[in-house]
Amino acid sequence: MSDDALYELADRAGLSRVWHDVFGTAHDVSPTSLRGLLAAFELDAGSESACHDSIALLDAEARLPPRLLTATVDSEITLNHPGGAARILLEDGTSYDTRLEDVGNGYARLPGLATPGYHQIHLGDAMIDLAIAPHRAFTIEDALARHGRAGKAWGLAVQVYSLPRENDGGIGDFGALATLAANAGARGADAVAISPVHALYASEPGHYGPYGPSSRIALNPVYAAIDCAAAAPSPDGLIDWRTATPLRYQALRRDFALHRDDPAFKQFQAETSPAIQLHALFEALVTHQLSVGAGRDWRSWPDALRDPHSSAVAALAAANQDECAFHLYAQFRALGSLQAAQRAAIDAGMAVGLIADLAVGADPAGSDAWSRPAEVLRGASVGAPPDEFNRRGQNWGLTAFSPRGLRQSGFSALRDMLSTALHATGGVRIDHAMGLSRLWVIPEGGEAKDGCYLRYPFEDMRRLVMLESQRHHGIVVAEDLGTVPGGFRESLAASGITGMSILWFERDGDRFVPPAHWRAETTALTTTHDLPTVAGWWRGTDIAWRERLGIAGENHDKRAHDRHCLWDACVASGAGQGDMPAPDDGDRIADVLAIHVGTASSALAILPIEDALALPEQPNIPGTIDEHPNWRRRLPAPAATLLDAPRVAARLDGLDRTRKARG
Repeated sequence: MSDDALYELADRAGLSRVWHDVFGTAHDVSPTSLRGLLAAFELDAGSESACHDSIALLDAEARLPPRLLTATVDSEITLNHPGGAARILLEDGTSYDTRLEDVGNGYARLPGLATPGYHQIHLGDAMIDLAIAPHRAFTIEDALARHGRAGKAWGLAVQVYSLPRENDGGIGDFGALATLAANAGARGADAVAISPVHALYASEPGHYGPYGPSSRIALNPVYAAIDCAAAAPSPDGLIDWRTATPLRYQALRRDFALHRDDPAFKQFQAETSPAIQLHALFEALVTHQLSVGAGRDWRSWPDALRDPHSSAVAALAAANQDECAFHLYAQFRALGSLQAAQRAAIDAGMAVGLIADLAVGADPAGSDAWSRPAEVLRGASVGAPPDEFNRRGQNWGLTAFSPRGLRQSGFSALRDMLSTALHATGGVRIDHAMGLSRLWVIPEGGEAKDGCYLRYPFEDMRRLVMLESQRHHGIVVAEDLGTVPGGFRESLAASGITGMSILWFERDGDRFVPPAHWRAETTALTTTHDLPTVAGWWRGTDIAWRERLGIAGENHDKRAHDRHCLWDACVASGAGQGDMPAPDDGDRIADVLAIHVGTASSALAILPIEDALALPEQPNIPGTIDEHPNWRRRLPAPAATLLDAPRVAARLDGLDRTRKARG
């Protein structure tokens, strides 16, 4: 049969049947892959007639009034309605009457609204939610202006789990983060970017990778600032998550027994969002299922328990009220501790404070997928296409938002994720921000190369990001590294959303581009958690790891050449003077590169804590699991004194002076 109907259906569903690699070469997606993905989206593509029926289904859905319309202030809004009288109810409770202009073909035009926010349009008995975005997100410049300041800002980046403090039970927490933020603010920092603190699993301490969460809305309770009577062993300075996580939960349970009747908790219990309530219920159900010999993965549970709103789930919730209450208490303590860390940052003089990290997806066996099954992809995972760094591509084993589900739910999952994160922090970093526009999706059981790009409603998602940013006065950093759609960065920049410029990637052939010439609308960084530290790159620690693991990459001869190229760039920027540091002189190159990146034209420069301390080891090597101690490294001193070593203090002072001079 002809595949024309299949290709039309794929296009209507947002699947691109042709994709281009980093070299511009076009690749066709196989019909088999398209059919597998369409089936995962509950669109039958098994025959030509089935494809036509699925197209008709999408057409019918498109004719339905949307749950949520997005627009920008003062911009006309077109909606599928024949026109006539309407009433606008603004978020502040005021309302006014207007008329929709009939523009033909069943569509009408609504005059633009001047006030950003969530409003409603009433059309007789029908009602549509409106999300009216400002022209720009809340920016770093806005944050500085709120504190009566201008100029260039800087901050640190830290893996929360890595921060030691006394009686922490073997895992860094928000208490240690508050201490670090206060100390960094006292040294002139305006931000602390943190690793993802999304909820993982109370029942599975071996699942500790922060980018594969159970929920992107709930918090990880192990980060609640609570003292532990015992401490987990820390062999070779590494976290033993399997031992430390239960210790912290035991401390939380003891605290719950003492404070379960606390009025503040009772208020939280009554007022917290349905998403947090469902996450607590999910954790209680997991505990119950494990107690009866079943598995943690809800997809293997009886059908009645897979529906969070079923009578069977309600019955189990009633029978396990105490366990549900405990997991709500764990969220209460975690949120309070995170808010305290943000207050400590602001009280120390920071203009931004904490920048939360939003993972690109979630574990399909987790609470988000269980509680909102229609809003996430099912039967497909997200990853990355083959490229020059990974010829096989990447399958991250994560689910992500469903474009169709987002529209049908009024983008509730995205709005909940953004508002929850920004409520307790001063900004967010969106991991793999290209997911606002497209994601590489892979059919279940397939390899990464069998995937294709899935389009997302970029304009709607961009507007919601801007709106939530302004509502919470939180900045937005978009991780825009890798293969980027045309015009994507420009659109984000025009929206006040900052991209990222990373030292290692800002190159023109062998030449390192001066930071003063990096894109101004980015956040400047020396490195990220997935890349070599400054001291490690200079020494070649990353090369040694790749050789040990059998991963192809740069060799020592090429690195020697690149060191000279980087040093030339440092001399040109004024950061480097005299002879080039020896390969093992991590402290000196860390001093120089902190100043070098500080000369960037970006409004914000961020120095990872590993580079502030001149440490050679990076937190994570992508593509590895147990071969490298990913997400397990502890920092070498308590959070209270981490920045006090004379060399570290001088390094941060140099960065602070450089940024102030740039302002």
